[in-house]
Amino acid sequence: MDEVDAGTRLGEDAVRHVVGVVDRALPFTTLTCAPSTATVWCGDVVAHVRAGSDPLAPWRAALLAQLEQRHGERVKGHVPAAFVLQWWCEVVATPIAYAAALGPWVLVPSGAGLGFELAAGLNPHRIVVEPAGVELAVEPEPGRRLERGHTAYLGLVTEVVAAYAPDVRMGSRQRWGVVTDMWDTAVRRARGAAGESVGPEPTRVSCCFIYALPGMRECAACPRNGRGRGRN
Repeated sequence: MDEVDAGTRLGEDAVRHVVGVVDRALPFTTLTCAPSTATVWCGDVVAHVRAGSDPLAPWRAALLAQLEQRHGERVKGHVPAAFVLQWWCEVVATPIAYAAALGPWVLVPSGAGLGFELAAGLNPHRIVVEPAGVELAVEPEPGRRLERGHTAYLGLVTEVVAAYAPDVRMGSRQRWGVVTDMWDTAVRRARGAAGESVGPEPTRVSCCFIYALPGMRECAACPRNGRGRGRN
């Protein structure tokens, strides 16, 4: 890409370029500008929340049924509740954090400009960016890029997190810990993809409850065991 001045808003072709750069760096997820009939737009999720409904309930129910079928026994509802909230935040955090780490870019999606599609395992495996629905700007200062990216991230996830209503108890530390953990995880992975040294995974604030599945145990960064490295 040609050099541009800091603060310059870039057009849709530049958005497509950044999406391609990020997609090549992602290990497990596809980032694309090509939606399909399976795309769920973040703006629609937020609109349902504002209307008083629980748009993530079918996702949680489907994941719970799948987990119980896979493991052949009852699974606590905390597991799908935690994973769905994590995935919601991860969808938003990933393109923003990677754009900030891989280039001088601040990517700010609107709800209509960001969507996702689920894999057979019900995890998001395609994140969709609509170029006309995002703002892209150059910010040469890395700390400022991340600050602006974090603001954009919170702007998209906060309403859904605040209204999240799983059928299990989820305290504010767990709920907002997910928001923090998913941003920090996306930034850490993005920095690693950019060639930076990121060190061991820090201890999480929230728990994913994977240990509640048969045969599973806490992850190294689980707040229950404290084996992860503390946050700076």
